[in-house]
Amino acid sequence: MKKVIITTGGTGGHIYPALSVAKELRKREVEIIFVGSSSRMEKEMVPREGFKYVGLNISPLNSFSKIIKLIKTVSKAIKIISKEKPDAVIGFGNYISFPIVFSAILMGKKVYLQEQNASIGLVNKLFYRFVKKTFLAFEKTYEDVPIKYQSKFKVTGNPLREEIYNIVSLEEKERLNIKKEKVILITGGSLGAQSINEGILKNWHLFIEHPNIRIYWATGKNNYNEIIKKLQGRIKGHVIKPYFDNMISIMSASDLVICRAGALTISELIELNKPSILIPFNSIKVGQYENAIVLKERDGAIIYSNKDVNEAIEEGIELLKNNSRLDKMKLKIRSLKHSNATINIVESLDIWGNK
Repeated sequence: MKKVIITTGGTGGHIYPALSVAKELRKREVEIIFVGSSSRMEKEMVPREGFKYVGLNISPLNSFSKIIKLIKTVSKAIKIISKEKPDAVIGFGNYISFPIVFSAILMGKKVYLQEQNASIGLVNKLFYRFVKKTFLAFEKTYEDVPIKYQSKFKVTGNPLREEIYNIVSLEEKERLNIKKEKVILITGGSLGAQSINEGILKNWHLFIEHPNIRIYWATGKNNYNEIIKKLQGRIKGHVIKPYFDNMISIMSASDLVICRAGALTISELIELNKPSILIPFNSIKVGQYENAIVLKERDGAIIYSNKDVNEAIEEGIELLKNNSRLDKMKLKIRSLKHSNATINIVESLDIWGNK
C-alpha cells in the first residue's frame, strides 16, 4: 500500500484543502498520516475524519527560544518520516508544515506543496525550489515566481469540498424555496466580520425596501445575539444565523455574494460562478486583497475596503437590479475555472505505477 504524509494546520483555509486531497487519496487505497500541531484546530478536525494524526509542539518563530524549540521539533519530524517511510509528503502551507517539509527535503523524499492564496506564503516560499512540484490555486501567483522555477509549478485551483463539483444552482433554489426573489449571501466567515455586520445593520432599511430581495446573513457566532436584538423583529423573509452548515447550497442559489476574500472563498465563488462584492480583511499577512484582485481583474467582483462598507451595500442592491451586468460578471468568472483540483493534484503525484 502507498503511504503519504500530509502536513498543515492552524486555520481551516489550510486544513480543508488538505482533507480534500486526503479523502481522494484514501479512495485510491493510499494510507494517510497527518502531521500538525498538538494545540491547534487540526488536532480535532483531522481525527474526526478518520485519519491517523500526529501532533507536534510547533509555535510561530517569533523568539529565539521558539527557534530552539523548532530545531528539536525537526528532529522529531525526522523520526516520524524514518518510521513511516512515506512515498510522498505534501505540505499545505503555514509554519506548522515547516518541520515535516524541511525534514523530508533533507531526507530526499518526494515533496509537494500546495498554495491556497494568490501570494505565496512564507514556508512555501522557502521550499518551492527544493520540491518536485507546487500546486497553485491561481494563475496570478506566477508573478511571484522567478522564470527559472516556473516549471516547478502547476495551476490546479484549490481543492474544495467534493459536493461543490456536482451542485446545480436551480436545484438549490428549489430546495430553499426561492421563486422569483433575488438572493444575497452575506458572510464574514465562521467568526463573522465586524465591519460588514455593522454596515449591514446600518443599511438594513435598504434591504427591507426591496421585497424581491432575500438575504442569507451569516453573522458569526459572537455577533448573532446582539444583531437579532438590534433588528427587533425586522427580519421577515430573510434568514439570519451565526453560520450556515449548508453554505455551499446557499452560495450556489445566490445571485450575489458579499464577503471577505479568503482563498477558499474566492475558489468557491469561481467554481460556482458567482458575482461578488469583496471586502478583504485589511491585514497584509492574510493576503486577502491579493486574492480579491484575482476576481476583480477579470471583472468578476468589485472590491471595497472596510471603511466603505456602506457604499458596498448600496452597490450590491443596485447590482441585483441589473441582470445584464450580473450575466457579464458570470461570463468573466467562467474563464478562471479549472477542472477538479483535488483529482488533478492526486493524479500529479509521482507515486503511481504508471509514473
